[in-house]
Amino acid sequence: MGVNSLPWYYAPALGEAGTTVSLAGDEWHHCHNVLRLGAGDAILLFNGAGLCMEGIIRGATRNEGNIELTCDHTDTFAIDRSYTLSIALAPTKNIDRTEFAVEKLVELGVDEICFLDCDHSERAHLRMDRMEKIALSAAKQSRKLFLPVIRPLMSPGKIVENKKQGQPDTLIYCCHLDNSSVPLAKNYLPGRNVLMMIGPEGGFSIEETKQMAISGASMVTLGPFRLRVETAAIAACAAIHILNEQKSSS
Repeated sequence: MGVNSLPWYYAPALGEAGTTVSLAGDEWHHCHNVLRLGAGDAILLFNGAGLCMEGIIRGATRNEGNIELTCDHTDTFAIDRSYTLSIALAPTKNIDRTEFAVEKLVELGVDEICFLDCDHSERAHLRMDRMEKIALSAAKQSRKLFLPVIRPLMSPGKIVENKKQGQPDTLIYCCHLDNSSVPLAKNYLPGRNVLMMIGPEGGFSIEETKQMAISGASMVTLGPFRLRVETAAIAACAAIHILNEQKSSS
């Protein structure tokens, strides 16, 4: 079986080849009780922080497996990307749509997902543990080495302020369908770190857009049509990657 065919599991405490780690909880349940893997079978483990190791199951009980790490496959799955991508979105009233957005953003590739608490927001509470579980599942499915940082509800102004303090060179774009906005493709500079802000169904309030503009955010559009929150978030994520790929291939 080739390395790309091996099942993929999350183990945050990975070490070097030759060491042993344990796999328990939901990860081991799926490995041992769903896939029926046992002693002698090979699996892939990633730690969500950039490391991927192949391992051999050496011991298997109902609740835990002992995995001997045999080979570092980090380079096999590493993506050479010179920029970071953060997506901030207002959660939708129908939580399924927000969960769908999180899943697809992780599959496409995102470094940070922030949730916006806006003037026109339709949802004031989120189960962060649920969002993290969805992100982990999507990362395993799409074989990502890194888990995105997921941040709880915060005002647009606060997110922009935090980003300016932590990564002052980050380009910040507010997706806002307005006559003063310009297309993202004409504004974004490939290779630069970027934060994309997606407002609620009712859009950002006038006060919010003013505050973000004062803080250094640029108003951009993703096209001529008004998009739902989850559609806009996914489109923004894909657009940034495509613009960078076009630049690297030119």
